Order: sequence, then structure tokens, then C-alpha cells
Amino acid sequence: MRLDVGLFQAQVQKQILSPQMIQSMEILVLNSQQLEERIEQALEENIALEVTEPEAGDGAGEEAGEADARAGTGDPELSGGAEPAGEVEREIDLLADRYEHLAEFQSEDYYTSRLPRSGGEGEDEDRFEMLQNTEGRPETLGEHLLAQLRLRGEPTERERALAELLIHSLDARGYLLHSPEELLVALNAEGAEGPHPLAPVTEEELSAAHGIVRQLDPPGVGARDLIDCLLVQLERDPGDYPLETILVRDHLQDIARNRLPQISKATGATIDEVKEGIEIIRSLQPNPGASFSNEPTQVVRPDVFIEEDEGELVVTVTDGYLPRLRVSQHYRELLQASRKDPEVRDYLRKKIEGAEWLLSAIHQRKSTLQRVAEEVVAYQTEFFREGERALRPLKMQDIADKIGVNVSTVSRAISGKYFQAPGMVRELKSLFTGGTVKDDGSSESRGSVILRIKDLIADENPKKPLSDSKIVSLLAEDGIHISRRTVTKYREAEGIPSSRERRAY
Repeated sequence: MRLDVGLFQAQVQKQILSPQMIQSMEILVLNSQQLEERIEQALEENIALEVTEPEAGDGAGEEAGEADARAGTGDPELSGGAEPAGEVEREIDLLADRYEHLAEFQSEDYYTSRLPRSGGEGEDEDRFEMLQNTEGRPETLGEHLLAQLRLRGEPTERERALAELLIHSLDARGYLLHSPEELLVALNAEGAEGPHPLAPVTEEELSAAHGIVRQLDPPGVGARDLIDCLLVQLERDPGDYPLETILVRDHLQDIARNRLPQISKATGATIDEVKEGIEIIRSLQPNPGASFSNEPTQVVRPDVFIEEDEGELVVTVTDGYLPRLRVSQHYRELLQASRKDPEVRDYLRKKIEGAEWLLSAIHQRKSTLQRVAEEVVAYQTEFFREGERALRPLKMQDIADKIGVNVSTVSRAISGKYFQAPGMVRELKSLFTGGTVKDDGSSESRGSVILRIKDLIADENPKKPLSDSKIVSLLAEDGIHISRRTVTKYREAEGIPSSRERRAY
């Protein structure tokens, strides 16, 4: 076998993504809040990008920004205007020494020296009053428990230290992350840095500290698990709950599966007594730390606004929250005058091109999102007028074909974006849904089918609830043919119990 070695020419077609295309895709996928953060970052990193304030009533800033966005990445040296030669040369010298000056910007003294100085006693008083009226950081569960512990007089210093250690070992629910037995082993183990400061710790000492934590509010903190949490709450209540204690300790799974006859037989209580006990258990808090959640509240800022004007739905992609941007004319002129310094010239060219690409990507994002939103709203007009039941099945490919783009562009455009319409704020992707074809040829969306299932369950006889198979046959009578497995999937997704669990005794 002989291999021929030589030079050959072959014509191959392949797509190469330019930096501009990559940036456009990155900007398109951002929602309004993320885009605002991206712009703030760009303003910090790119000296050629600046914010312009329009004069009252003329919208000049917006026009300037969009003009820069449409300018593309042509030669920035073609921009006109120039400063006096001496000023330009001094600016170029400063830019040539830029890297030597970066250390100054990183120093703490630089920022401290630029803090606003006090304007006098009156301004200080106003600032103090403003701070007093500012909402503070919410108290965490750990802080709440430690504050109570400090007010208790009976623990010794050692008990208090062990109790603090247990408090720091709680999860967000207020449950112990590790059992007392595991903590005891860890405390008495020889670590790389030597023994724990509290070691040796006896089982009695740790148990006493655990008891102190379990006496703190909210009731249930310091529990080992769900059963322990509920039992602690029953123990601390002044009432007497023997049946409820048995139900929590031995029959939580039976309660979850609505096995009331089995519970009645096992406990010797009547069905009504068991039902009363379950109601008391449902009044307990399985998650004592819920009101101290450290998760920040998610603020939704819609990107798309849908309003009705003279019977027509009008779609607007808002960008009023964004700063008005433009490429700095000053740095364009510096570039034009920097012919004698290749390093400064290259530095300025990259910054100006980067600013132009960003403006172009922002403008293209708005245009693409506008086109996608208009097509989606036009297709789902009945949904906005009649509600969820009128939502039609829609695929991203359908919209991509309508506006002549790749389906991935539609996917990026709707990712994380919300729309605001009369009476609702929802994710834009919620308007894209699968569905089924009815006997009459019309389409029924997934959401509409789920609503039908909910209606059937709401109207069922609670003593003889509908099985999933029966729901399938009832839907088929209306021309909707789906499998029992699909009904089960929809029901479970909506958190609806099975027919056995829904049965009333």
C-alpha cells in the first residue's frame, strides 16, 4: 500500500463567528436587568464609551446613540473635528503612560480622596436622617437565635458556647445539619490544628446545649428532622395532644397518602378524630426558618409591554431604563492625532471598535426582540383577550420562519424576558407551548388541557374522585385524545394528588 504525499487544494465552506456576531448573541440573551449591568461594566472598562444626556424635549441623546449603533465598525479616523495640537499631544502622552497609572486607580487613597466632603452641619444632619429612614438588612435565623441566647440567664459560659456552635450548625429551615452524635465525634476529634477549643465535650454537655436551642423561638428549631420538628412544636404547646403525637411519630406517610381507615384501625380513633388530629398537625410549621429566608426577593422588570389601543394590541420593547450611550468624539479625535504612536493608536482603535460593536449589539437586540414579540402577540391575540383557555400551541420554529431567522435566535431573544400586559406579568416563553389536535381539527394548548383537567377534578364527587383513566375518557368526549400517562404528568406537575389521596372520608 503506497501513500501519496503532496499539496492539494480543496474548497470548503464553513461559518466562522466574528467577534461582533458573538457579542450580538451574548447581548441578545440578556434580560433588561442583566443588560443594564453589562452596560455599567462596559462603561467602567471602555474609555471610548460614554453616557450622553439629551437636552429637554429633543431626544438628541437617543438619536446620537442609535446613530453610533448603526455606524458599524468603519474607520473611526474619518470622524471630523480636532483639538488644539498641544492638548491632543498631552492626552496622547497620558494614554502612553496609562499602564503606569493603573496602580493609582487601584489604591484605596485614590477613591477615599474623591469621596464627597461634608457640606456643613445641616448636610450631616440630613444624611443622618436619611440613614435612619433606610430599611436595614433583614435579620437572619442565626442572628435571631443568638440574640435570644444572649438574653437567657441560666446557661453557663460553656453551655452558651456549645449552644452557639449548634446554632451555627443549623440549615435554612432550622434543622441540624449533623446529628448531635456526629457533632460530638467531630468536636472530640484531633484536627490538623489540634483539638477543638471546647474539647473534650461529653454527651451530657452537648445534650444540655441542644435542649437550650430547642427552647428558642420559632418553635421547632434545632430539630433533627421533620418528625422531630413537629413533635417539638406539640410538646411546647400548652394543650394535650396524645393522638397528634402518635400520628406524627408513626403515621405521617399514611396521612400523606390519605390512608385514614388504616390510621383509624391502628390508633383505635374514629375517622373524625383522625381528621381533627390531621388539621392540628397541618397548623404546625414544618419549616421554622421560613420567615428568615436569606434569599433576595426577585424583582421582575418587563422587557416587553403590550397595550390595547383602539382595539389593537400594541407591542413596545422598552429601553428607557438604559443610559443613553455614544462613542466619545474626543477619543475619535485622539485616534486621528495618534499616528506617531502605534501602541496608543492600536489601543484607541480597539476601544472605539468595542464601543461601536456594543452599541450595534444593543440596537440589534431591541430590533430582534420587537419583531419576535410582535409575531407572538399577533398569533396569540385571542389569549390576551379571552385568557388561558385561548392560548394556542406555538413553537419557536414557527416564529423563526415568520421573521426569517434561525430558531436559536428566537430562543435567545425570549430567554429570561418578561412581558407586561393588562392584568398580567409573565415570561415571554410561556406563550410558546405544545398541544394536541382535536377531532374537529382545531388545536388545544397544553395549558388549556390542564385547565380542563382541573375543572373535571373540581367538579368531581369527593367521595368518588375521578381516576386518571376516567379523566382520559371524559376528555375524549370533548375531542381531546391524550394518554393516561400524560394526564398523570399534567396532574403531578400541578401538584394535584391522585384519586386515592383526594378521596374524602
